[in-house]
Amino acid sequence: MKQKIPLYHQIQQYILNQIQSGIWKPHDQLPAERLLADQFNVSRITAKNAINGMVADGYLYRHRGRGTFVTDKKIHLSAPTVANRMLIQSSKKIGMIMPWMEFKYQFSLISGIEFELSRKGYHLIFKRIEGPGNLETSAIKALLDIPIDGLFVVASRGEYFQDEMLRLILEKFPLVFLEKYLRDIKVNGVHCDTEKVGYLMGQFLVGRKKQHIGYVSYPSQYTVGLRERLFGFQSALLEFGVPLLPVHLNLSISPDVLRESNQLGQQNVPEEILNFIQDHPELEAIAAADAQIAQFVGRACWQLGRREMTIVNCDEPSFAPECVMPAAYVDQSPSEIGIIAAQLMIDAIERDTDTMLRRVEPRLIELS
Repeated sequence: MKQKIPLYHQIQQYILNQIQSGIWKPHDQLPAERLLADQFNVSRITAKNAINGMVADGYLYRHRGRGTFVTDKKIHLSAPTVANRMLIQSSKKIGMIMPWMEFKYQFSLISGIEFELSRKGYHLIFKRIEGPGNLETSAIKALLDIPIDGLFVVASRGEYFQDEMLRLILEKFPLVFLEKYLRDIKVNGVHCDTEKVGYLMGQFLVGRKKQHIGYVSYPSQYTVGLRERLFGFQSALLEFGVPLLPVHLNLSISPDVLRESNQLGQQNVPEEILNFIQDHPELEAIAAADAQIAQFVGRACWQLGRREMTIVNCDEPSFAPECVMPAAYVDQSPSEIGIIAAQLMIDAIERDTDTMLRRVEPRLIELS
């Protein structure tokens, strides 16, 4: 089936045709971006980016306070692939912003996205953000200035979103949220069932006849998924007759651990994790929020001689020397999430499809 040309490039081809046919002559003013956006049923940002690309290529010029005009550059359409040339020049760039995430999960997620995008001739531009919401806004503006054709947004802290994000949603700019969804707002998204992730971890430990269980995570406000994961974990304990975790067995490590960690080398085990395990000799098992925490917990157990500890965590763990390895982990299929996200993005750009929310089911993997 012949692939539909993205709307971004349809606008550029339309402008070229208007100029080549003489309808728009040198120094004629173009219609306002708002009118072009309405004509092609796209966001004003998409129309603006299409025009910015043609300004950069020398076909148009801007006059501050007056608008955009046609240059006197000669356009030769005798070459057989003018549309292809425009596709190559614009490169079909997709932006992506995400907060700190465990390295292996992050790598698999980005790899899935990049694999699918590259098959369709798209390029990924990645920015990692950390800190307050205004950094997310700055990152979005920086990417839009490139310009980009669409934007992936990976789970940020809390359920709030900035004015810049709301503007993109209202203008129907191609957006895909990953591991994050906004209630009552229609936007493309894909996420794993994080509540079920926690449930599977709890179910595994109860199935191993564990009664004295600890839970180590980041602060619940760090992302919405962490709060849902803990709820699912507690639900599994209750269902199988194990009391809810008391507060003193539910450790939230400091976000400073993340800011100091580049995950490229082995970091020291945080003192708060060592103290947690040392202060609770009754613990038989620990559930960890992700693979990074699981490694810290495993190394702490090794150092403290607690090598009988049963550990379960979310996401595939990495091997580390002198570490009690997890007995099982819950796979969120980050590569699959990335591929689905890329497909949603391509459909939004090329086919202007209705928004979709996709969910991936987690699965427990036991390790020998």
